[in-house]
Amino acid sequence: MPIMTLLLDRKPVRVYETSRAVIRIGRGEDMDISIDNLSVSREQAEIRHEGNVWTVRDLGSSNGTFLNGQRVTAPQPLRPGDEVAFGKFAILFERELTDVPAPGPAASHPAAPAEGTLALAPEEAERLLQAAALKRRAQLQWEAGRRRGTHFIEGGAALIGRSGLCDLRVSAGGPSPYVALVVRGAAGFEVRNLSRFSRLRLNGQATVRAALENGDTIRIGRLRLTFLDEVR
Repeated sequence: MPIMTLLLDRKPVRVYETSRAVIRIGRGEDMDISIDNLSVSREQAEIRHEGNVWTVRDLGSSNGTFLNGQRVTAPQPLRPGDEVAFGKFAILFERELTDVPAPGPAASHPAAPAEGTLALAPEEAERLLQAAALKRRAQLQWEAGRRRGTHFIEGGAALIGRSGLCDLRVSAGGPSPYVALVVRGAAGFEVRNLSRFSRLRLNGQATVRAALENGDTIRIGRLRLTFLDEVR
C-alpha cells in the first residue's frame, strides 16, 4: 500500500493511501486522484503496480508528466521519495510529510469544470515545472530595510554578506564583508555567525552556530532571514 503526498508548490495538500494496483491521476471525476485545475489533463498519469515494481506513465496529457524533473515518455519505475510532477502540482511517492491531513483512501477533489485542458506551449510547460520545483527547494526569505527577496540555496550552502563573493549579497549593517553562512551538514542545515561586529540571533536567542528547522528566523543587525527547508 503506497503512501503519496500531493503538493501544490510548497504546500502539502493531502496524503493518499490506497490498496489499488492502478492509481489514475487527472482532472476527470472518474480519476482515483482528481485535481481540479485546468493545467491538469482529464487523464494525466497512471501509477501502476506490476510484479514487485511500481511504475508511472503519462496518459497522453496535454502538458506532460515529469519524474524527478525528466519528462515521462514511457513507463518508468518508481522509488521511495520520487517526485511525479505536472504543472504546479507534484506527488511524492512513498513519502509522507508532516502537518498535512491524515492519510485517507484515494479520492477526488471537487468536480472538474466542463472546459478542456489549458494546453501550454512546451517551453511554457517546462518553465512552469521549473518554477514549481524551485519553490520546493531550501530557501531564505530576507528583509533588509525596505529591500526584500527570496534566495534559493544552491549546492547546499549560502554565504551571506556585502562582499561580491557572497551568494546572497545584502548589507546587515556594520563593516563585515561576510555575516553568516547557511550550510547543509550530515544532520541537516545549520547557520554560522561570521561577523565580528554583529550578534546573530536565531528565533530571538543569541548563537554562534546552530541547527536550522523549517520556519526559523535569523537576525543579524538589520537583516532578517526566514529559513524554509526543502520539501522532502
